Parts: sequence; structure tokens; C-alpha cells
Amino acid sequence: MRDPTTTTEVDVHLVNAPDTVPELSCYTTNLVAYLETDEPGVRSRMAHAVRLAVRLDSGPGNLVFSQHSRIDGAAALGYHGAADRGRAVADLQAELTRSGRVLAVADTFHLSWSPAHGIAHSPHWLLLLGRRDGRWLVADHFRALTPLGEQEPFLGWLDDATVERALAPHGPWPPEIAHRDRYALGTAVEPVHADRFRWLARTTGEDPPADPSAWTCGLPEALERVSAVLTEDDTAAARYGDDLWAASRHYTYRLEVLAANGEICAEAAAAAAVSWGELPKVVRFAAESAARGRPRAGLLRRTFDDLLRVHEKTTTEPVSEV
Repeated sequence: MRDPTTTTEVDVHLVNAPDTVPELSCYTTNLVAYLETDEPGVRSRMAHAVRLAVRLDSGPGNLVFSQHSRIDGAAALGYHGAADRGRAVADLQAELTRSGRVLAVADTFHLSWSPAHGIAHSPHWLLLLGRRDGRWLVADHFRALTPLGEQEPFLGWLDDATVERALAPHGPWPPEIAHRDRYALGTAVEPVHADRFRWLARTTGEDPPADPSAWTCGLPEALERVSAVLTEDDTAAARYGDDLWAASRHYTYRLEVLAANGEICAEAAAAAAVSWGELPKVVRFAAESAARGRPRAGLLRRTFDDLLRVHEKTTTEPVSEV
């Protein structure tokens, strides 16, 4: 490892990070790491909170996804933002002093350890754990094999300019990404501050706003609705592939935890995990095929049907909060 006192950036893989933080989405992986400092049981609560819910938004083929119920406790998290770099640095430092860490919103385009670096923009949560001499200690527990390559967990000291660039706002985001941001905690979080430098912090005394929207919460019903949209709209697989990839990661983790706890049959959980693992692969293939003018509605329908069949053997009481 290079000396952080003589370099502006140090790349250090987090040793055994996947053993300490579940492999979830780029939002929930670092959310769990953030919460676990004060709530050691949050990994189990995360597994039990997983529940896919969907609704339609402003059109028959426009889906909104909610991946899990809230796990951030009574003092709910909310987005905070600053319009300029100077205010952002001051507010982030204040939150770091107050809470001991900050869950910040970065852009993958500016993260040197991300396979999307310099290629694709996307919101990405990471942790700020310390600051000294104009440098921030940054941790990212997210590990995944993405379409752009493999991302490994990261820990390093980054200078002010690098962190400011990583957190700089980008937009406007397409609707599917804007919805992911808004529902990343499970229920709608307003305002999202997408046009500002942003981070999440406790909003003591404020309850999350009620969501009047009509959600489909049961997994069979949610998958049926998603399947109907993807088989009828040739562009939907490309737009919602990341949402279904996240659902696959969340449900695979849920199955592992429930099977380990003896809450469901281990053999049935393993079979369901295989089906969940296949879903994002098929959706990505269908998206690429549709882009070439060859929709794969039949393949998508069969994949969702297979997933529904194995799900029936791993059913527990649903979590319905949205």
C-alpha cells in the first residue's frame, strides 16, 4: 500500500469485505455497512425486509420498483444536498463529525475503481469515514460482476478535488434511475436533491411521507406485472434490467439468510437462488436481442414462470410496507 501522506489517492481493496457486508445492490450494500455501526442486527433485518413491489407510473409500460421495506429505524434517513462545493464540503464535514461516517451519493463515471469509470453515469452510494489534511477516507463495500466488468470493494484516501468530482451532480436522470434514487430506502424519499451534491443523514422528528400510490406487493403478483410489461414492451428489458438485477441480489441474500436460520428449506432455497441468478442474465440477453430487432417475449415469459414456480416452495410471511 502506498503512503497516504505522500499521495493524493490510495487504492486499497477492503479485506474480506464480502464476508462482513452482504453482496446486495450498490445502494443497499453500503446502506447496511452504514447502519451496522449502530445496529449490529441490521443484516438479518435486511434479509427479512426484502420484498419486491412495483407500480405503474404515467404510462402502461413505465414501472417503478421498491426493493425492500425500510430498515433505517425510527430516525429515518433522508437526502440532504448542497448547491455548491464549498457548502457541500462544510456540510459533509459537519455530518462526519456528528455521525462518525457519511453515506454519500457519487457518480460511477468518476469512481476510479468502478468498471463504469469514464464510461457510464449512475448514482452510487459510498461511505466517507474520515478526513484529514484535505483528504477523505472513502469506503465502498460493493462487489459485483457488471456488464462493464468486475467491481471490487474499495478503501482509500482521496483528496478534496477527487471527492468533489465523484459527488458532483449529474442529470437529469432518465425516469427509471430517478425512481431508483427516490425509492432506494424502500419508500419515497423527498426531496431527492438530484441537482446537488448529496448525502443521506438522519431526519430526527420527521416521519417519511406517506405514499398514496397503488403498489403491487406480493411477489407472484409483482413478477406477473413485470413480466407483462417486459413481454409487451421491447424497450422495457433494457430500461429495467438494473432493477431486476438488484431484485436478484436481494432475494438471493434473503434466501441464504432464511435457509441458514432454518426458516425455509435449504434445498428449496438453493433452487430458488439459481432461478433468481438466471433472471438478470435472461433480461440482459432479451434487451440486447430486442435492440437487434429480435424480441424474446417467449423466453422472458418462461423465465418468470420458472421463477414463480420455485418461489412457491420458499414462501414466508410477506413484508407489505411500501
